Amino acid sequence: MVDKVDKHKEKLMRCVADEVTKMFEKVLDYSEVAVPNHDQYKKLRSKVLRLGNDCIRNIGKEIGNRYIVKYDPPAETVIEVKA
Repeated sequence: MVDKVDKHKEKLMRCVADEVTKMFEKVLDYSEVAVPNHDQYKKLRSKVLRLGNDCIRNIGKEIGNRYIVKYDPPAETVIEVKA
């Protein structure tokens, strides 16, 4: 059974993976415009994707092996509706 701490680590790793993925997707968008040669862009794209995915894996290993993570959810938000 997965305990709460493991779920908190998983949540953090998903968050990191999402942010790193967004970053390298944006880099690839800009690169596609900056590199007019399609073959050169394909080589650059594969290298960026490999580095980005390696980064996500390495951060995940670091968090998994060396950190105790506790998620602190945001406070409740109360919305008042006036009729």
